[in-house]
Amino acid sequence: MLAQQNRLRKASEFALATKGKRVSGENFLLYVATPLDGERSGAPVKVGLIVGKNVGNSVVRHRVSRQIRHAIAPHLTKFSEGTLLLFRAHPGAAKSAAGNLNGEISALVSKFFSVAR
Repeated sequence: MLAQQNRLRKASEFALATKGKRVSGENFLLYVATPLDGERSGAPVKVGLIVGKNVGNSVVRHRVSRQIRHAIAPHLTKFSEGTLLLFRAHPGAAKSAAGNLNGEISALVSKFFSVAR
């Protein structure tokens, strides 16, 4: 699970995160906003989720959200301080098994680092 300090809460942070680099996968779109030099230094990496009604009903959306939070937690140390991550789930995310979601999120993180360099 993610600690409270690692969750995006403010609309301004969500808006800032959407201005970052995009990496897309089969069931997710990942936005990564890396801080500029000195900006947000010392701040924790924050993760936000957008799981809309097109993914499923409330139970399904919350299950997908929990799976995303669980899958991204081990990868937070790979990002620099102050980085904002935002996951947008596509409708197919609800139909994927938890193991597939973990693999896809790991692949998205790897893809970001290969594209960012």
